[in-house]
Amino acid sequence: MNILSLARALAVAAAFVPPVCNAQESFPIRPVRFVVPFPAATPPDILARIASQKLAESWGAPVIVEVRDGASGTIGVNQVVRAAPDGYTLLFTNDLSIAIAPVLSKTLYDPRKDLAPIAAVAQGVSVLVMHPSAGVSSIKELIAVAKARPGALTFASAGDASTSRMCIELIKRAAGIELVQVPYRGAAPAIQAVLTGEVSMYCSPAFQALPHLKSGKLKALGVTGSGPSPVIPEVMPISAQGLPDVIVSSWYAAFAPSGTPPAVLNKIRDALRKVFDDPDVRQKLAGVGLDPIWMDGAELAATIRTDLEKWTRVAKSMGIRTE
Repeated sequence: MNILSLARALAVAAAFVPPVCNAQESFPIRPVRFVVPFPAATPPDILARIASQKLAESWGAPVIVEVRDGASGTIGVNQVVRAAPDGYTLLFTNDLSIAIAPVLSKTLYDPRKDLAPIAAVAQGVSVLVMHPSAGVSSIKELIAVAKARPGALTFASAGDASTSRMCIELIKRAAGIELVQVPYRGAAPAIQAVLTGEVSMYCSPAFQALPHLKSGKLKALGVTGSGPSPVIPEVMPISAQGLPDVIVSSWYAAFAPSGTPPAVLNKIRDALRKVFDDPDVRQKLAGVGLDPIWMDGAELAATIRTDLEKWTRVAKSMGIRTE
């Protein structure tokens, strides 16, 4: 082949190569979808809706929030994992579907391989609550009652593969006490069970417990953060009440399907950073019991690996069956 023929061949081939760089620079050119794998009005949904409104204004393209809840968030995650890796189908979720559910049940995805971390934007602690009629005001008192009456105290969980369950499994292990799980289908019936006295306690997301704490319908024994929560600063951390290993903070983050072009991920990441740096947005987070944080893709990937290792150890030490 002479030089002229080669040049013509290359020109023809180039005509069939998609303009990747141009597509990435112009992203988005059609509606973007955030899949939320938990019910409406939960933190992932709230965060996704805040982001969708701001991003739509910034990008000039619709950003839609689609709730696909069920099975500890794994149904929605599966949907995103199977989507085209082009940035138009994204996931807004928390650590439950990424670092806990894969440990406690057989999932159809590996979060380390099948998802591209974009950024974590918020975190929230849980709070251990009991009905005021129980007469228990601290972790020390709870441990004393549990040891005096082994197996008599029960705890609600939002399901076998839930953060609420794992929080109390940590407490059981650290305190050497026996508490009996009563699993419910979601957080709403779980907290209702404590309010009605069906169960003794529940490790509730702070945002869910706040109105009941303010009304006096529930009593807080401790929060699961490493320090006091800005949302309920008057409640001592469980880790400061003799159980230093009981530290659980849920993070909330955005993901794309694995294989999404780095330039597209960076564009989404930069846009999210601007959204969640906004003072008004940060104030909204505080109103629902969340603290603003920022982890980029690499930091989030490292956190996922650490959390998977942690919850695997907890599951094995407590004899929790992993399928």
